[in-house]
Amino acid sequence: MKKIITLSLVILLTGCVGANISSLSRESGHEGSNLMMRCVDMSTSSERAMNANLKKYDGWKMVYASEYTTSNKSATAAVMCFEKPYTK
Repeated sequence: MKKIITLSLVILLTGCVGANISSLSRESGHEGSNLMMRCVDMSTSSERAMNANLKKYDGWKMVYASEYTTSNKSATAAVMCFEKPYTK
């Protein structure tokens, strides 16, 4: 019984690893509210999928990026926000 408790404690402690979170925010550079903004969730596990997501926003300005990872994850989760002036 003591071995099970010790093993459970070790598993619990190794599973709780501190997260590394970073973010970047830029000023819009545009006055007023005539902007479209889109945010997208991404993972760095697949370069092909990430590039396909980013290609949709060619010509847009990146105004926010946030990444989250831990030492026991193989990929980084990210959110990026893009904006561009709204045109009819």
